Amino acid sequence: MGGGEALTIGLNHLELFSHVGGFSAAVGPAAAFPKTYASLVADGKTSNQKLRLLWVGCGKEDGLFDASKSFSEFLTQHRIQHTFHESSGAHTWMVWRRYLNEIAPLLFQSGQ
Repeated sequence: MGGGEALTIGLNHLELFSHVGGFSAAVGPAAAFPKTYASLVADGKTSNQKLRLLWVGCGKEDGLFDASKSFSEFLTQHRIQHTFHESSGAHTWMVWRRYLNEIAPLLFQSGQ
């Protein structure tokens, strides 16, 4: 549940978090997104100013892939800037290890 918790907590507390990432995140059903992320999408412009990085990744063979893709579409619909990274792989450490390798340098870039 780490990825889902990171997104839910991070995106609902932008006063505390400017960098949020979810790897194979259990984001729940798409019907719940408007309520779960109400504070994020209420003012997309302000949310985008506070968020320096929003990164969501999921493997295509992961049972959570469709939900992750729906979450990315929800973010796009509400004009929330983010990166959605779909890759091969299932719900495994090897996938998350690749994601960590990709996202870690982004956390320390100038201006991030």
